[in-house]
Amino acid sequence: MPHLDDAIRYAEDPNTGEPELRRACEILGIAADGEREALRERLRAHLDTLQAQRPVVCLNPGPLARRSVRAGPAVPRPGTDEHSEVFAAEIALVPDVPDFAAMLAAQLDVTKALVATFGEAHAGMRYAGDKWSVREVIGHLADCERVLSYRLLRALRADATPLPGFDANAYVVEAKFESRTLAEVMAEFAAVRAGTVALVLGAEPEQFAFRLPVGKGSITGRALAYLIAGHERHHQQLLRERYLVVLPDAGGREGGTGGR
Repeated sequence: MPHLDDAIRYAEDPNTGEPELRRACEILGIAADGEREALRERLRAHLDTLQAQRPVVCLNPGPLARRSVRAGPAVPRPGTDEHSEVFAAEIALVPDVPDFAAMLAAQLDVTKALVATFGEAHAGMRYAGDKWSVREVIGHLADCERVLSYRLLRALRADATPLPGFDANAYVVEAKFESRTLAEVMAEFAAVRAGTVALVLGAEPEQFAFRLPVGKGSITGRALAYLIAGHERHHQQLLRERYLVVLPDAGGREGGTGGR
């Protein structure tokens, strides 16, 4: 069941789709009609009103108060020389935001909403025979973020020890995600994301500038942070544009790296 935290994150994430914005309006009990930008503005205005009415200090702060307890860092956008060209498209999907950790948390809620649209009944669905299932996509996100988050840790600690590359496609084969429920795999991804958010929250903007040797090249902490966010956004797009449209009852539903 969505909570007020979800509504806040949906409103703050510029990548939130119309179905998620409608859900956020429903959570808050306000009108959920209109197009995407109208929904976003209505949602923000309502949240601003609630924020203004809430005491700044309270013994048991709710989500609106917790937003301002500690802001995450604004991670500068990486230059094109800070990563391999193969990552450029996914990094370009990430907007400039004042709080990178909050954006990562908001993105996870968008993914959760997409996953809920499929449910267990369609967790094994593939938009083509040789593509990953919905369940495997989420497992792939969890595995890749584990690797990228560890690399980010090394960069934030200025550890120049070279790291090897990894084969994300082979990880999916070995993981056997199809033997698990979608809820289990999504919970695992959420746990990984919580660790990433905590890592980013504890860092200063200048720490993201360190360049880490990986495989035959190198990448900065800035690029790693943006790649984590961009990789999820890439797969959110695929879920919307290639998976949702082939659901058996897609017309009645809301909504509709490996490049799978």
